Amino acid sequence: MQAISIDIGSTWTKGARFGVGGGVCRLERRSARPTTVAHLPDAFFSVLGELADGADPVGRVRRGEFVLRYSSSAKGGLAIAALGIVPELTLEMALQTSYSAGGKVEQVYSYRLTRADRARLEANPPDILLFTGGTDGGNVTYNLANAELLGKSALECPIIYAGNRAIADDVTGLLAGKDVRVTENVLPEMERPNPEPAREAIRAIFLERIVKGKGLTEIVEKTGRAPLPTPFAVYEYMKLLASVDGGWNDFCLIDMGGATTDFYSATKDETGFEAVVYKGLREPEVKRTVEGDLGLRVSAESALKAGGDLIERLCADQGCALDALRAHVAKVHANPGHVAATAEEVVCDGVLAGVCVALAAQRHAGRLEKAWTPTGEVSVLHGKDLRRVRRVIGSGGYLAQAARFDPVPFIRRQQIDARGRAVLIPQDAEYFRDAQYLMPLLANIAPDFPAETVRSGIEALERGG
Repeated sequence: MQAISIDIGSTWTKGARFGVGGGVCRLERRSARPTTVAHLPDAFFSVLGELADGADPVGRVRRGEFVLRYSSSAKGGLAIAALGIVPELTLEMALQTSYSAGGKVEQVYSYRLTRADRARLEANPPDILLFTGGTDGGNVTYNLANAELLGKSALECPIIYAGNRAIADDVTGLLAGKDVRVTENVLPEMERPNPEPAREAIRAIFLERIVKGKGLTEIVEKTGRAPLPTPFAVYEYMKLLASVDGGWNDFCLIDMGGATTDFYSATKDETGFEAVVYKGLREPEVKRTVEGDLGLRVSAESALKAGGDLIERLCADQGCALDALRAHVAKVHANPGHVAATAEEVVCDGVLAGVCVALAAQRHAGRLEKAWTPTGEVSVLHGKDLRRVRRVIGSGGYLAQAARFDPVPFIRRQQIDARGRAVLIPQDAEYFRDAQYLMPLLANIAPDFPAETVRSGIEALERGG
């Protein structure tokens, strides 16, 4: 059996052909082309033709000579606005749902929307508005007020209502004329998260609306296959790795590209270090966050800005002149396809990569702080505790290629946040590099060949940086 997997990225469209049998997926051929942003099928079918040996590749796929699966992140991920009530509860659930479905949360609102909030949404409309809030039978005031305000807005994006089901009919009535999808509540009861129905709605909208952009519909029509959002495919593959191989149940994966840095963690929500009081929702075993301002090319300028004082410290450590870094950032921002050509540019890329992984890990990880109660001092945990993580995987263009770069020391620099809280990052982790950049490609075919893709993915990792 032969399987072809293609990922349409924001910068590169890359693919691989695998021979599947004997319990493994054997890499037979690779291909990559610069993503043809104006018309995605151009690069896609060039890659497919090379992987299928050139002769009538679409026909061969249609006849079943190859299993073809593909994904797309060329749009940078679905832009999602998340609306909830209490940030630690339903809003946090909305964020978890969006990220795990392949979305990129760009706007966040809690409690009652204001007219200024509505104006911001109208000025920067998301691909999807995920409207949550209240357990079933719980608070209704905020959701009804927010629905009324949204109903009077100029928003045309799909609205997924995944809040208190007791008022679902009232909410849809107030949103008459909008594209409203009602799903089950993401948090029907306290401590009972229910993200899957809303995730399915997000994926359906991806296929209905996002696929129509920039020629993806042409690929669907010719191949007879619809794409997955790349982050969703990788998220599901992380779940598979954690469940199939018992040795890989406490790990992180960093997928760093030109536009975003995705951070995945697969570890149980068990602190194991000290007695703590949890604040907010318990974290899922597999979690994804995406940082739209952290990347080596398209987002280089925003990464430089986000780095703040860390940039100066890393420049000093790595022997990189700050002015040289700024000049390099300006160059790659103007030309995202630029590849570091000098020793100085290589060092600059290393500093930018260090900033991206350090901040992505810090934002993903939970926080631990002390609080005092009538019975004495307690530790309060908010978010996910990554201290038991023992392996970190680096994937994506730079992390796959940079044989001497190890993200773990950069991650460990961020021990305390700006509020003085302990950042619960990995403390004693070993680095593994996805040197062949197979993870996203194996992820596409993992639903068809779960055991084979897990085994091959782990075997392909290289130790150290």
